[in-house]
Amino acid sequence: MKLFDKIVFASFIVNLIFIISVLFLPAFAILSPEIFDKIFFSDDRAMFNLIAMPLNFIIVFFWGYCIWFLFKYDKYSKSIFPLFFFNMFYAPIYYYRVKIKKRPLRNTINKPESKTPSDNLIEESDFDKLTRESIIGILELWSSKVEQLKYQKSHADINVAEELFQQWKELFLTDSEELKQVFSIQEFKLLTQFDKVVCESYEKFNGNFMTLNEFVETIEWKELNLLATKILKELNEK
Repeated sequence: MKLFDKIVFASFIVNLIFIISVLFLPAFAILSPEIFDKIFFSDDRAMFNLIAMPLNFIIVFFWGYCIWFLFKYDKYSKSIFPLFFFNMFYAPIYYYRVKIKKRPLRNTINKPESKTPSDNLIEESDFDKLTRESIIGILELWSSKVEQLKYQKSHADINVAEELFQQWKELFLTDSEELKQVFSIQEFKLLTQFDKVVCESYEKFNGNFMTLNEFVETIEWKELNLLATKILKELNEK
């Protein structure tokens, strides 16, 4: 896990502890009224300020991270509404779902609404073509060690091993009606098979991705590489 990810995870824990503490405040006020008054209502609020100031910073930072993550990787998620309206109280729930439980991210493009039937036909056709080409494109990348290493060389600031998983998870959603329209039933079965292996490998890493040079030597990479090559061959034959 990268240093920044460790900081975010620590912020998640702090935020979670804060919410639990808020829930127990009434009980604390009843059981220890003197301490409660000293912290929250005394003239000398040094103790309160000592706790509140860094806590506020951590909570706002964590909420801001969740907002950034949503708009970068999950912008079509319904979580956008509770994340804005319930902010710090919903942020730990959102983080837990997308970063710990690894639910599929919703970052795909919706079909554009058209103004006329003829415009709609053209736009849907372009969208279907783009969708199909995007899926095949990421499969081609999975099938080529040379292209992966070339991609890593030209994008030194990212970890391509992680990027391969993220791109696939963003593009391929098993419950997507759009995907079922642009691929045949047999093609969709092949893609679902690949998706299953991707998800299994993704869970093994549990957020701790190795470098691409290390990844291409693993059994997981070889299995995914071989499967991607096989599926591409079958797709091209149809």
